[in-house]
Amino acid sequence: MIRSSKIHFREVVNAEKAAKLDSFLAEYRRVAKFYLDELWDNGVEYNGKVFSIKDDRLNVPQFLSKTATPFIATSLSARALKCCLTQILGVISSVTQKRRTALWIKDKREANGQFLYPSLLATLELKITKPYITDLKPELNSICTDFKEVSGKFDGFLSLKSIGKSFGKIKIPIRYHRQLLKWKSGKLKNSFLISETYVVFRYELIRPLKTKGTIVGADTGLKSVVTLSDGSFTPKQDLHGHSLESIINKLSRKKRGSAAFRRVQEHRKNFIHWSINQLNLRDIKQINLENVVNINFGKRASRKMQAWTNTVIRDKVISLAEEREVLVVLKDSAYKSQRCSECGLVKKSNRKGETYTCKHCGSIMNADLNAARNHAVELPEIPLDVFKSKKNLKGFFWNLSGFEDFGTEFTVPASEKKG
Repeated sequence: MIRSSKIHFREVVNAEKAAKLDSFLAEYRRVAKFYLDELWDNGVEYNGKVFSIKDDRLNVPQFLSKTATPFIATSLSARALKCCLTQILGVISSVTQKRRTALWIKDKREANGQFLYPSLLATLELKITKPYITDLKPELNSICTDFKEVSGKFDGFLSLKSIGKSFGKIKIPIRYHRQLLKWKSGKLKNSFLISETYVVFRYELIRPLKTKGTIVGADTGLKSVVTLSDGSFTPKQDLHGHSLESIINKLSRKKRGSAAFRRVQEHRKNFIHWSINQLNLRDIKQINLENVVNINFGKRASRKMQAWTNTVIRDKVISLAEEREVLVVLKDSAYKSQRCSECGLVKKSNRKGETYTCKHCGSIMNADLNAARNHAVELPEIPLDVFKSKKNLKGFFWNLSGFEDFGTEFTVPASEKKG
């Protein structure tokens, strides 16, 4: 696993170094924007790989030779240009990864005559947006950087070298802090992210996965950030009385892009991270986490739902699991919130808000807990006819052995089941 740590340095560098660094960053970003515009608008073909947004061909090369690189007059060195172009290719690859994967899955499933999930089709309908890189942090590897530890006032110096004659060699003093020391047992990566005020160190740590423990399902939500199938869940409020729902309500009232909107976004992320850190994973070896995809696509979602974020929750669960040596497996979420974890009946009307009430066996339980239990088991893939006929409206049974129509609907007296 890779862990990163910011080290701020602006207060310990002199004015001359700061001016040179600012000048380098401005030129690097100008060149990066040029490369991005050229590749995004005109595409590129290199070593059998073709990238073209217009033709939906998204095989992005990992690097380009000098002859295949768009020309730009610049004061950056050839080494710095190489770092810049490689970084932009990485940015393009990252923003097109989701669609590239969706296209691959679509082709594979069509070739095998398999059903195309609605979430897959929704992903393919979304347009790829050109990334915003105005504040891009240069990623410089060993051809442009050199880090050496020292004893004395500072713990080391990061030297930016061979970045261009007009910038010279810039030595950035480094002081370790508690978070960095936490990851320092790992291997230091030979590339660094540089900004005007801080540098990002990255360490690779190898943690073996647990071989003993239980397998649990995990459901994400608005009331409880994460609910596990063993009955544990994240705290609903912090010491100050804030909850994810209250923060989201506040965020939904802020103007998008404003400073206040960004502050509440940061508060939302901090609350999610804090709450997930409270989960006890000591006796767990695997988490089957619901994979929420395009939850609001094609719907007139409320501002409140637009302010909810599954991405931050998912990434934090994966990060925490890596540190605790727990495997995370992403599971399709289709019908998992509508299925009774006791008898296997799938019926849309069974779930009402935070409560799940089964029309067949009478089970009553928290809806998030019920969904988490469904993620914990390995259920067969849902057939095409089930999706097309919308059998979840009338009801059907979905168990390990397969599928069965609900038949004549009947109701038994509801009785709350524990656990």
